[in-house]
Amino acid sequence: MLNNNQFYSTILLFFSCTILFSCKTAISIKSNESINFYIGTNSGDPQEGIYTYKMNLKNGQSEMISKYPNILNPGYLALSNDGNNLYAIHSIKDEKESGLSAFKINKNTGTLELINHQSTGGRGGCHISVTAEDDVVVANYSSGSIAFLPTQKDGSLAKATSKHTHSGSSVNKDRQKGPHAHFIQQGVGGLFYAVDLGIDKIMLYKQVNDELVANNPPSIDMHPGAGPRHVDFHPNGKYVYVINELEGSVTGLKYNGNNQPFEVLQTISSLPNGFADYNKSADIHIHPSGKYLYASNRGDHNSIAVYQIDQNTGSLSLVEIENEAVAWPRNFALSPDGRFLLCANRDTDSVTFYDVDLKSGELKYTGKKVYAPKPICVKFDKL
Repeated sequence: MLNNNQFYSTILLFFSCTILFSCKTAISIKSNESINFYIGTNSGDPQEGIYTYKMNLKNGQSEMISKYPNILNPGYLALSNDGNNLYAIHSIKDEKESGLSAFKINKNTGTLELINHQSTGGRGGCHISVTAEDDVVVANYSSGSIAFLPTQKDGSLAKATSKHTHSGSSVNKDRQKGPHAHFIQQGVGGLFYAVDLGIDKIMLYKQVNDELVANNPPSIDMHPGAGPRHVDFHPNGKYVYVINELEGSVTGLKYNGNNQPFEVLQTISSLPNGFADYNKSADIHIHPSGKYLYASNRGDHNSIAVYQIDQNTGSLSLVEIENEAVAWPRNFALSPDGRFLLCANRDTDSVTFYDVDLKSGELKYTGKKVYAPKPICVKFDKL
């Protein structure tokens, strides 16, 4: 039998563990707040540009509050860590190299104010992200290259101080004749993950001052014909997940340290059993809780696959494949509170809204949507 001191110690331990567990698993939902989100477009019309909407986090109701024109095909977007600046990768008329623009965000109106422009240093700019120190890295698909651009205190972009062009090829004769960098972001271990669809590799870099230098090992070698496109990183720092565009699959990897090879956990299809028609898988994101993973497919089965993540092993199990109101989902985004998923549907000029079931990860189309011409990127503001 427990004495009084043992009894109260046990009760205290129980409630401490309960609180700790709740803190690790619960999502902070500020239902009375609103948040802005930004949409990059690929309409070919420079007057369309970047759309800004305000969204109610309680019910998903949204309204357009501004549009920034005079920028051609501002496809992928990224925000600074404090949410004060937005960066857009875009085309430049009659120029081979892509452009990169920095904007100041007016927190009262949501409007964008141009700060300056720089070149991405390559052709076919397709992805941009912000580092832990608020510098910018970009991936150029057509030239198979990546670049590092420092930023100044006012958010302006300096010229690229580091560039790398990948080399090699892989087994798909149509899509893998040469390198095609499709994504770059700082992630697990502080490394930079440059995903190259053309060579079936994720090139790994580390930062030394304002330079990116090859890590050792220099890459994660994916299986031939996978066509890796994007990655996302589990919040526990152990796992990296890759969406394979050409194969229509997701590969899970275990991180074992910056100087150790990554361990392949599994590769799982993002498509229904037996599907053999046209497909180009696109985007991948992990739920803020770390419990679920979402992966999009474009083609004859436009959809978003939902997986549960085993927190002990990192393995994925399919929950469902959602296809209602999904039309060429090149990109999607989860709201910071984890309650909504917004899908950019290029082929219906719309961004559609889905409720996220926090107990299962399942998606349910809400019937809500907003307009944007050929949307290919959605980015939420910082809460």
